Amino acid sequence: MSTPLGPRQLGPARLGPAQLARLLRLPEPTPEQAAVISAPLSPLAVIAGAGSGKSETMAARMVWLVANGMVRPDRVLGLTFTRKAAAEFADRVRSRLERLRRAGPLNAELPGTNKPGTADTEDPFGGDPVIGTYHAYAGRLVSDNALREGLEPSMRLITPALSWQLAAQIVAAYDGPMDEIIWTPQTVTAAVLELAGDLAEHLRDTSDVTAVGLWLTAEHDALPGRINAAVRKIITTQRAREQLLPLVSRYAAAKAAREVLDHGDQVALAARIASRHPEVGAGERARYQVVLLDEYQDTSHAQLVLLRALFGGGHPVTAVGDP
Repeated sequence: MSTPLGPRQLGPARLGPAQLARLLRLPEPTPEQAAVISAPLSPLAVIAGAGSGKSETMAARMVWLVANGMVRPDRVLGLTFTRKAAAEFADRVRSRLERLRRAGPLNAELPGTNKPGTADTEDPFGGDPVIGTYHAYAGRLVSDNALREGLEPSMRLITPALSWQLAAQIVAAYDGPMDEIIWTPQTVTAAVLELAGDLAEHLRDTSDVTAVGLWLTAEHDALPGRINAAVRKIITTQRAREQLLPLVSRYAAAKAAREVLDHGDQVALAARIASRHPEVGAGERARYQVVLLDEYQDTSHAQLVLLRALFGGGHPVTAVGDP
């Protein structure tokens, strides 16, 4: 595996978080925020509760790294969960970078700013960071690397409405055993989509659910005497889940026949590509020298596997989340 390019280092940082805030006419960070903003370029986990300014601190860290010449904006990747959050984060960062670019004579004093007559004429504030959602990033990775898994790059992502329509047709046409399920067709459709999504997000398949059922049956049979209501509920839920498995399999087959993916498939496939093809991670690490992950507590197992395969092993990742 090739060694990823390291961040651009231009000597010790000379512009502190408080100085940068004053330059950009923003409120100065708290001591705790300043420690995160100016932390070394190494893996960093930031754990804080709601309303503590985590997203603001992450944006300030990105701008601080750029202002001190430690990374160019277009070599930074920022991920969050919703398109709204990604848009707000991008707007916040880009407006501050634009203020840096307009700082005029002050730019001459910023670390990493090229002086007239130097050989390096690259704009240290040039370009924009890549900011988007976890799912969109997984989708780009799949589009770029689908052929590595023998899949067509043209496979398209379907909307939740189309996923529902496809699953509902399968439920309506199904004539298999359903004696453990007393729900309406609409509830069954929702349950099929939820189970299919959970399997994808946990990188599991239907055989794993069946194996759990066999284990539960053995444990149940070994219990002495009468079982309590909690255990009965677990057994009942498992039996209903097992009767959904043929529907989940038909839903997967229908997507494959139409060459479409849903959000769960997209993340699972991206994780598979990243895990099986180390060169993909090498390319992403060279492309993005700094990575910032927002709302990290909400990532699924598949997203964890994807991010660890791409950016594990000491890459400068700042992960921000609630306890």
